[in-house]
Amino acid sequence: MATIRERYVAVAASVALAGSIGIAASANVAAAAPSIAPSVAAASAPSAKRLTTKKVNYCSTLTKKQRTTLKKQLRVKRLTNKQCSAKARSLKITDQKAAAKKPAPTPTPAPAPAPIPAVFGISANGETALKAAETAIGLKAGVVGVFADFKHEFPAQDAAYAAARGASLMISWEPWDWEVKSQTQPAYTLDQVAAGTYDTYIRTFAQAAAATARPVFIRFAAEMNGDWQVWSTGANGNGPGDYITAYRHVVDVSRAAGGTNIKWVFNPIVSYEGSTPLTQLYPGDSYVDWVALDGYNWGALKWGWQSFTDVFTMGLKEIKAIAPGKPLAIAEIGCTPGTGKAAWVTDSFAKAQAAGARMLVWFEHNKETDWRLSSDAQVAAAAKTAATQPGWVSGGDYNKVKAALGL
Repeated sequence: MATIRERYVAVAASVALAGSIGIAASANVAAAAPSIAPSVAAASAPSAKRLTTKKVNYCSTLTKKQRTTLKKQLRVKRLTNKQCSAKARSLKITDQKAAAKKPAPTPTPAPAPAPIPAVFGISANGETALKAAETAIGLKAGVVGVFADFKHEFPAQDAAYAAARGASLMISWEPWDWEVKSQTQPAYTLDQVAAGTYDTYIRTFAQAAAATARPVFIRFAAEMNGDWQVWSTGANGNGPGDYITAYRHVVDVSRAAGGTNIKWVFNPIVSYEGSTPLTQLYPGDSYVDWVALDGYNWGALKWGWQSFTDVFTMGLKEIKAIAPGKPLAIAEIGCTPGTGKAAWVTDSFAKAQAAGARMLVWFEHNKETDWRLSSDAQVAAAAKTAATQPGWVSGGDYNKVKAALGL
């Protein structure tokens, strides 16, 4: 039989072996050596980390005023952390409820873009008619529109009275003799113009324009896309491409003669079914400073009553496609008499400006019908109101006119 010492050694060895291979000693062994097993287990176990919770001082989260008020409410001299905690939770809930009820802030609207500058102009039959129209409307023209054919000199008198009233001059320069009442004028074919037949006349005209020492708008052979002009394609012996050749020749001769102050305006009538496409007529960006459109509401005389949108939409789309980026003018516009004319004027001024027109020149003539603004007091008043809306400029101060037209 083993001695007590031998049994002690055997138990100790068993325990050491069990610890080294991760196997716990049996219950019998533990019972046999109660004083050793606990010490071995304690030595092999990892040290435990204590998890501590930081205590929040809720009284410090309250303001001095809030603590004073709370003491009065509870009738105590000293607040406990529990009392402060309850108050802090109450304040948080109140803030959340207030935030939930508070309406979302209304976003500040972006400022509206400044309206495009646009100049009000008038084309009338001479200075007397122009003055009468200005008096009736109550505004001076910022652009004065006039006409000249290839038999007359530069309209120096028109240029002088345009300058005197603080306005720009716009000339519709037409290669024909307006005293000959015929569309067939062989002396004024576009081929004749391009061949140099009128070069001396063109040079003299351009030099007179230069002598004004002011920018002069010239819309050469306007409404060329229609079929009724002496210079229309298919009329008077004019063929495809002749318009472009003649236009470029007139511009080249004028510039060489010193007429560098001339602003060349490519000016078709509003597009219609059967009109010549502008792609067949546009002389190129280097020969064009401005583009323009002419358009009329003929009412019962033709096609029925039409709005500005009805009249101009197709033409605006076509001309903006052929010459994007060029400044735009409404060089002739008119409306037949009728009860809706005043409203038509108001709408047309606004729509023209919205379409990007930098000038609108009213056709103040009693011709095929009474297109004038001045012949009806209500229409004249509507024109004045429309032409004094934000962005619009009239005559009287040439510096303002120049700035609006970018001259």
